[in-house]
Formats: sequence, structure tokens, C-alpha cells
Amino acid sequence: MLYFDTARELILLALLVAAAFTDLAYGKVHNWCTFPAIMLGLMLAYISGGIDERGRFNLVQSVLGILLTGGIFGVLFLLGGFGAGDVKLAVAVGALKGWFFSLWAIACTSVVGLILALGVLVWKGQFWRGLRQSLAAVVRVRRAERVSEGSPAALTVPYGFAISAGTLWAWLLLEARVF
Repeated sequence: MLYFDTARELILLALLVAAAFTDLAYGKVHNWCTFPAIMLGLMLAYISGGIDERGRFNLVQSVLGILLTGGIFGVLFLLGGFGAGDVKLAVAVGALKGWFFSLWAIACTSVVGLILALGVLVWKGQFWRGLRQSLAAVVRVRRAERVSEGSPAALTVPYGFAISAGTLWAWLLLEARVF
């Protein structure tokens, strides 16, 4: 069973590296990266732990990871906050690592995403304007509107990179026990 656990970790690492690269280089996370990871995550979960074998990573944990990440990122996608590739990347993480790890990955990803968003606003000289607009958006949730290229709302954060970095951080905290 150790082989299956190692395979899941290697697939996760390959997924994170590929998604971070494609998001930074091309501005998107590709399906060829996410769909195989989702399928392999489900298959390895079933092979290594069956449907509900105690003490082993199993299919139920993998499906719960998919539902958790897909639910949270799916809602944010519907609100216009993320791209579909970001949702599929999060779902792939859930499939490979399950619901408990996904909670940590979401928390770490949120911190990384916040830092990236603040960095983009500062880099573009739009910090105060972006902060005002973000606070106004919290007060009233609305669909994304067409915006001019120079406004802070048009600035994008490579969130596939944030998911990759946040998931790696969560992995270091939980699996590698580095920190």
C-alpha cells in the first residue's frame, strides 16, 4: 500500500508544478493537467483503501475532498472570482488528498492568494483604489462587470499558482512536517 501513497504524492507534486507553470506562462490551468489527476486520485483511493477501509485513505475520503473543494471553489467561480481551471485544480487536490488535507490546502491557498492579490495591486500602483473597491464589493456582492483595462478589477491574480503554492505549503505542514 505504500506504493499507492507514494504514487499519490508524486502525482500531486507533478500536478502542482504543471499547474503553477501553465498558469504563470499561459494564464490558465489546462484540462490535460487536471482531469488525469482527478481520475488517478479516485482510482488510487479505491485501490489502496476500498470504499471505507478504516485507517487507510479510501474512496469516500477522496469523494469528500472533491465535494469540499468543488463546492467552495465552484461557488466562487459562479460569483466570478475564479476560472474553471482553478476549480478543476482544487478538485484534483481534493481527489488526491481527501477532505481533511483539502481544508488545510484551502486555508493556505487563501493566505497565498491574499499576498499575491496585494502584491499585484501594489505592483500596478492601484493599492488604495483596489482596497476601496474590494471593501465595497464585500458590502454588496455583484457579478463581475466589464471593466476598463486600467482599473483594479481588471487586474488578475494567477490563482492556479496560488492554489499550487498553498497546497504545497499545506503538504509541508501536514505530510513533510517541516514546520
